[in-house]
Amino acid sequence: MKGFGPDIPIAPKAERPFPAKEIIWGSQQGGQPYFPTPTDAYERRYSTDPVPLQKFGKAVATAQERVWIVDEYLLMPDGGDPVRRIEKILEWLPLSFAASDVRLLTKHHQEITEDDLERFQQHAQEINNYATRRKKECSIEVRTHLTRDCDFIHDRFAIIDDELWHFGATVGGFHSRVSAASRGWRAADHGAIKFFEEIWKAGAGK
Repeated sequence: MKGFGPDIPIAPKAERPFPAKEIIWGSQQGGQPYFPTPTDAYERRYSTDPVPLQKFGKAVATAQERVWIVDEYLLMPDGGDPVRRIEKILEWLPLSFAASDVRLLTKHHQEITEDDLERFQQHAQEINNYATRRKKECSIEVRTHLTRDCDFIHDRFAIIDDELWHFGATVGGFHSRVSAASRGWRAADHGAIKFFEEIWKAGAGK
């Protein structure tokens, strides 16, 4: 029964210095602060498993309040298995995950089934079961109305707590071609939170 399980600690909520602005280029080393060499770029381009950005994965894993992502191809790789992509995203969310509000706004792909999306709900339950005395239960919600009801968005974004990330390609650095992400922007200073909330609600109830 909930409330009588072991008191397992989750990641502590603490004041942390706001990250400095930086740009991170995708690489098979998990990201680097400079352009890859053409040789490295070709190796990554034809890799069967492009390595995502380690700094982004760590930022997600240590989020204290929210992780909001806007990306129409977040769950659908250029070629390959969407199930594997979902597995990699779930790896960002350890059982000790502290944040309670995870929202993924993407578009509908016929290759992704309801069972695939249900894995996010199952994972949220596993997080909540791990630490039964969380102050607030973890919720992971996926909505797929991005290009249907919000067909005016091109770039990809993520908001982690109050930090805004901007991506030149797939959020998390999964894309195999040369692309980069920038971080260190205060989401509230740029209207990102209000914008996300509005587009998130655009497909509610549809």
